[in-house]
Amino acid sequence: MTTSDDELQSSSAPEAALALRNASMAFAGVRVLDNVSLTLAPGEIRALVGKNGSGKSTLIKILSGYHRPLPGAALSVGGHVHRFPVTPERLRALGLSFVHQDLGLIPDATVLDNVLVGRFSGGKLAPVRWRREKERVLSILARFELDLPLDRPVRLLSPVERAFVAIARSFVDAESHSGVLVLDEPTAFLPQDEVARLFGAIRAIASAGQAILYVSHRLDEVLGLAESVTVLRDGRTVHEGPTAGLIEDDLVRAILGEDAKTFYPSLAPAAVDIVFEVEGLTGQGLRDVSLSLHRGEILGVTGLAGAGWEELPYLIAGAAAAAGGRLRVAGQDLAATSLSPDKTRRFGIALLPADRQRASGAQELTLRENVSLPVLSRYFRFGLMDGSGERDAVTKLLRAFGVRPPKPDAPLRTLSGGNQQKALLGKWIQTAPKILVLHEPTQGVDVGSKQDIFRKIDDIAATGVGIVMASAESEDLARLCHRVVVLHRGQIGGVLEANELSEDAINNLSFSRPS
Repeated sequence: MTTSDDELQSSSAPEAALALRNASMAFAGVRVLDNVSLTLAPGEIRALVGKNGSGKSTLIKILSGYHRPLPGAALSVGGHVHRFPVTPERLRALGLSFVHQDLGLIPDATVLDNVLVGRFSGGKLAPVRWRREKERVLSILARFELDLPLDRPVRLLSPVERAFVAIARSFVDAESHSGVLVLDEPTAFLPQDEVARLFGAIRAIASAGQAILYVSHRLDEVLGLAESVTVLRDGRTVHEGPTAGLIEDDLVRAILGEDAKTFYPSLAPAAVDIVFEVEGLTGQGLRDVSLSLHRGEILGVTGLAGAGWEELPYLIAGAAAAAGGRLRVAGQDLAATSLSPDKTRRFGIALLPADRQRASGAQELTLRENVSLPVLSRYFRFGLMDGSGERDAVTKLLRAFGVRPPKPDAPLRTLSGGNQQKALLGKWIQTAPKILVLHEPTQGVDVGSKQDIFRKIDDIAATGVGIVMASAESEDLARLCHRVVVLHRGQIGGVLEANELSEDAINNLSFSRPS
């Protein structure tokens, strides 16, 4: 099927900021995008959702000029039709700008240089008019009510400030307010309390006439921010329309093609014997916290931002310095002040941090190197490395955890967030931990991977491993955990037992002052 220029213009003009029609793409003869169309009106915030492999990334790469779709596709920007191929430079000139998940910033360069890199005005031989360029950047930052020293290196900025710098850079390409801004997982690694600030800026951008295509795995954000949503599954559009009246279960059903009730695994009961205790734990953000964990139990830990729950996993695992308290594990009493990651690992405690980029994985290393790291000694025989045995073991583990592709020599950075997280979870499970400590285990992963990870967590608990799961996701905790501990200002504000658990109960307790 093809679309004539007249049909494309009549379907998109004069109101459409962007209209993509009949976009298809195939790799090695396999269709990854099948006749997908997408329209955005000026000032519209439209979400694009789907699990990994649904076609989202391919669609974005077509819009950015990275991929050329199969014949029959057409693109209209501002009512003007453009036949493929369209170069990235041409698309940028038309007002399409992109902020990718990794932001693409230069850490040691200044705010000014990051915003204007490749975008300084003037000819090749003309000198840079620095005063004019600074005023230009300041006027863009002012749209976000952002006051940043232009000479500050980006590495010194907060996560949300770095996100704003990346968005500001995209605005240099579309200063008329009439373009299209594509945001690809902009909140994946933002603290929860900074997400609202970013959303305020996005709404201000849209109110000025900019169309926004917002790609996210966080369905609560999609429903709270976007006016409309397009859902892709297996390369096809399976739903598009307004978000008004939708709930998260509706989106899960569209994304996965199955009832949302099957999203969470059926929880097996925990054992009565206690495998781990914390007594009087005190450290940064925590004061005198005591809790216990049963064999096979999934214990949720949560609270408001700054309540101390995010620090708890690292204090338990010895990855952050404690000021006081004791741990009891494997029949041993351990002073919290003497803990280190090496020591807690010897006693069967494994920690999976939230930050895949800097803490839990080495992005430039291969899957084999990442996964083997905690058990590298297994592969040495008489001082020689058994590379073949290591590769076979890692491949088997990747397949067991549903990592795609299960290629041990692929760099970690080449995998999607969900597949990275499944590999890193498997990395620690192969150490046979007694206690598994998870901090935001599904942060920045797609819905399909999230379901896989939850099922794997449940399987791990069924083997008798005690799991501490620290997360801001109240619904996940309510449906996945046996109990949930809610922290308030560094202390335990309350504990919800299985028969008391619900998303509302967790949220209410988080906002309540402990008696």
